[in-house]
Amino acid sequence: MAVVTRISAQKKSKERYNVFIDRGAGEEFAFSVHEDVLISNSLKKGMEISESEWEEILSLDELKRAYSRALHYLSFRMRSAHEIFQYLVKAEINEEVATKVIAQLKEQKYVNDREFAGMLVRTRMNTTSKGPGAVKQELITKGVGESDMQHALAEFTHERQLETCTKLAEKVLSQKKNISLNEKKQKLKMQLLQKGFSSDVIDQAISAASASAKPDENEEMEALKKQAEKAHRKYSKYEGYEYEMRMKRALFSKGFSAHMIDQVLRENH
Repeated sequence: MAVVTRISAQKKSKERYNVFIDRGAGEEFAFSVHEDVLISNSLKKGMEISESEWEEILSLDELKRAYSRALHYLSFRMRSAHEIFQYLVKAEINEEVATKVIAQLKEQKYVNDREFAGMLVRTRMNTTSKGPGAVKQELITKGVGESDMQHALAEFTHERQLETCTKLAEKVLSQKKNISLNEKKQKLKMQLLQKGFSSDVIDQAISAASASAKPDENEEMEALKKQAEKAHRKYSKYEGYEYEMRMKRALFSKGFSAHMIDQVLRENH
């Protein structure tokens, strides 16, 4: 058993107090606690404290520190329960304590994975060009459960996906890149798949965008000529039939029509 001999406020943190005790060999520093823990345990000078009570106070203080740390982490933006848990563990908070903090935050409505997932989905829809597949992966990394995840992704309707996808498709197809319209479509499809859109939505979007981005024949021809110049530099060492077949295969693989390829090859001879 020890006796509390002195309690003094810390200079750097007004919310924390240093507790000193005497176990029979003179005064010594025992521990520091948060003001709330000090009050809840009625710690005061002259109070007797046992080893078990001491340990209980330290446990409560650790919980308080972890809780305060979690609140600070939450002050910047909403977080998933998994994110907060990982943050606390990384800060060397005991996993058992971290679990208790998460439970407390959920009870106080500071943490709600369903609301968090919905917020993240709406933010990604409104501020990025990500599709539902990419957003789902983000939710998985943040530890959101399947039920909460599917509830949130339901907001990413087919119509909204198609709208986003079509805008991207129109932008890409209207760009001048010295490649055929067919190659633009192939590259666009890969880009949209990587963004997390489904093949069905992508095909619909490209079809809709193509209606307003019909190939300009002069532009397509200019792109073909640029590609033909590149192919010629590669295959100029060949002659006759071999040269012609290699050129045709190379340009056809770039999405140009056989008719246009024949025309360019005739003009170059």
